[in-house]
Amino acid sequence: MDNLVQMEWANAAGLWVGFIFTLLIFSALLGDHLLARLAQYVLVGAVLGYAVVVTWQSILASDVVTSLRTAPQEKPWHWIPVLLAVVMTIAGLERIFAQGRAPSRRSATWGHVLRALGAIPALALVSIGAAVTLVGAVQGTLTPQFLSAARSDLTWGAEGPGPITSILVLVLTVTALLFFVIDADRHLEQQPIWIQRPVRVLLWFGQRALWLAAGALFARLLASRLSLLAAELAHWSYTLQSTTLGQMLERWWRIVIGA
Repeated sequence: MDNLVQMEWANAAGLWVGFIFTLLIFSALLGDHLLARLAQYVLVGAVLGYAVVVTWQSILASDVVTSLRTAPQEKPWHWIPVLLAVVMTIAGLERIFAQGRAPSRRSATWGHVLRALGAIPALALVSIGAAVTLVGAVQGTLTPQFLSAARSDLTWGAEGPGPITSILVLVLTVTALLFFVIDADRHLEQQPIWIQRPVRVLLWFGQRALWLAAGALFARLLASRLSLLAAELAHWSYTLQSTTLGQMLERWWRIVIGA
């Protein structure tokens, strides 16, 4: 019985804490204030803590640590990420503790060595992440979109998207890619006017296409956040009704309205 009461109080406390922090984060729309920033800091800290726990349980503890403990000779390459992580951690701690104090020549030399070594795993992490992101964007988004637009049936009366839609998608795709690649001020200054004008028109269309895409993404993001808020409020209301406090409030409300 005591365990059930404790679980009910824990669920009620979690319910109210989540509801209060939801309102505090949503109140940032009214302006930047201390409570909204506090809720955002707590949210970011909780997300980072959860990411660390998931990374440890899903990757490090289950793969690296287990393999190193059971068969360290069979997979010696697993020591490489461990060594890089240790070096980057030591370099980061040295940089943190070195701030605000005047180092000696020996400590300054040691600090430079540590920072140079710590830059190796940091650069590897950033470069691998950038390469994976670029390859994923090209293979998973840009290439299929361009091929789909280029292979569209441009005959009038064809099933699916009409020819105007296919041509528009193809033009917007190409001009958006050109806008990312070509810098008008640097690449078109030495070109003849008959090249500059059409290219600038294409870049103008590409910029507007990106604005349209950014606006659509922002609208979808806003709609999804409002949907999450409505779902959170609905979940809070449903969960509150199943608690003792919710039942007391419901009986009190019925007494007030005379139901």
